[in-house]
Amino acid sequence: MKNKIPIVFLVLLAFPFGKTEAQLQLTEPEAIELALQYHPSVKAAALQSRQADVLKGSAADWPAARLFQHTAADPDFGLFGTVSFGVQQDFPSVKMTRANRLYYERLKARSAAFASLTRQEVIRQVREIYHHLSYLEAKKKLFTSLDSVYNAVAQTAQLRYETGETSLAEKLASEDRAGQIALAAQTVSHEIEFDRLVLAQLLGVEQEVEPIVEPIHEATFSLEDTSRLSSATWAALYRSEVALAQAEYEKQAASLAPAFSTSVFGQYLGNGDWYPGWEIGVNIPIAKKSLNARKDAAQVGVEAAKAQYQQAYLQKKNALAHLLHEQEKYQISVRYYHEKGAGYARELLQNGELNYRLGELSYADFAMMLEQATRIELQYLDDLLGLNQTLIELEVLTAE
Repeated sequence: MKNKIPIVFLVLLAFPFGKTEAQLQLTEPEAIELALQYHPSVKAAALQSRQADVLKGSAADWPAARLFQHTAADPDFGLFGTVSFGVQQDFPSVKMTRANRLYYERLKARSAAFASLTRQEVIRQVREIYHHLSYLEAKKKLFTSLDSVYNAVAQTAQLRYETGETSLAEKLASEDRAGQIALAAQTVSHEIEFDRLVLAQLLGVEQEVEPIVEPIHEATFSLEDTSRLSSATWAALYRSEVALAQAEYEKQAASLAPAFSTSVFGQYLGNGDWYPGWEIGVNIPIAKKSLNARKDAAQVGVEAAKAQYQQAYLQKKNALAHLLHEQEKYQISVRYYHEKGAGYARELLQNGELNYRLGELSYADFAMMLEQATRIELQYLDDLLGLNQTLIELEVLTAE
């Protein structure tokens, strides 16, 4: 008799305990690609573009056919002497069909421009998170380094207190500062976890994301790209709004054009005879007041769209000038750090700790030197983050 596998063991194999799903490791380009595939706003923008493309098939707007029954009195056959049954069909005017086709083409162009702008916004959000994570990792590394320095100082203060060389207040102050630095490092770690959570939500994934972050560095942006402001995606969107308003005007103008209609019917006489018939007609708008008002309103809409484009251009131009000013400001600060600040901070850290250990420097003076060095390093990281975020905004503003 063959051995049988226990049912309980099979159940355990089918339903393993614990969570086996690994972290999703992603570089910045991989995260951008994933976001562009699954982000709801990107999907919605793509569907709007598809909807506009489908609407092009409805350019020829055929009115519903009219089924009718007509009865007329006849001197020979009485009150219901002649009865007609038929169907009437109005044809869409050629001018209106062309106007509708133009409108839907421009609606698709606007949807495509909006989709491009949406994609750029999603890319911006992902890039900003990765740049912020690079900043936080550098900040965490700084606090970790400072934590070892302050712990060493606290141990030195403890030894000096035990030998009576320093006061209890100095010992407690060194321990408190070491604790504050450790807490700052822990806080940065929490910020990193929060950014990872935000990134996972942005990418639309349920598993934990582990971003592969590059060390923080100074990004670059060519000033020649600022000349593309008028051809950027946002400008294309506003121009498509103007074109769409013009297409709406063409539709209202086409509503004044005549349209043809035709009908076929059968006429039944009271004596039992049956005769076929047909009719051809032209539908001409007679009461044009409301139609002209709609046409005039559409023309106002064109002028309004042009004014909105001009206003947006001025706002973007001002935003560009502001961002370029911010870029220059951050670059000056970063350049100062590389030329003088980094060496000054390094000197303060090294000499301060050494002189304190040798007893040539009081704790108050040492703490002041260390705080100054810390401020230089943190200011550099803040400036570098501000510069990189500014460059991202510049790229989005001028992206085509």
